[in-house]
Amino acid sequence: MQQNSVGSSLSEAEFNNLCSHYKDTYEIHLASIKQRDMLFYALLVILALFSLQVASTDLVNSALSSYVNKQLDISIDKNSNLFGTLLWFLLFGFSSRYYQKVIQIERQYDYIHHLEKLVSGMYPGTRAFTREGKSYLGEYPLFSNWIWLLYSLAFPLIILLCISIRINGELANYEMLGLSLAPAFVSYLLVGTSTILYIGKLHGSSLRKLLTITSNGLRKMLRILLRR
Repeated sequence: MQQNSVGSSLSEAEFNNLCSHYKDTYEIHLASIKQRDMLFYALLVILALFSLQVASTDLVNSALSSYVNKQLDISIDKNSNLFGTLLWFLLFGFSSRYYQKVIQIERQYDYIHHLEKLVSGMYPGTRAFTREGKSYLGEYPLFSNWIWLLYSLAFPLIILLCISIRINGELANYEMLGLSLAPAFVSYLLVGTSTILYIGKLHGSSLRKLLTITSNGLRKMLRILLRR
């Protein structure tokens, strides 16, 4: 029998099962991180084409048309709206999956830290089994926070900016709303809603604190102005 930090005891078999479960959980976590990174890189390429198409529509359409013609042996007119619609759909699909994966990873951290606390309790006074917990959070905290903000806030805000510029440009090119704009407009609403919900999920508490501080400051300013 071995004694851990919370005062409960585990048999050798139970402790081995716990270590095995921690190993399996961490491997799943690493696989999720790899998927997130691949989705991130794919989104960067899609966003680059998506944004470039606003300023250089012919250039992007020509490149995509040549690629499709070469790979699929299908002739597609470069002036077709197909590529614009395709990029909207790709952006929606990849961004939704990316948001889902990041939230999944954030949830995994709490569980991994809980497992590390249980296992590391068997080795008091050491840093064993704290790779994703104390050791990870203790090394380069400022840089880690910066990278996390890039993933969770800066990148989705860039997506919101890109889709807003793109939809404004597409609306400006049409005198009347028609069915040809429906895919772009629906995709815009879906991507925008998913992005806002994603930011709210990861930064809801911080946004509520900011809103509270702002509202309190406005109330104080109003009281001062009303007293004059």
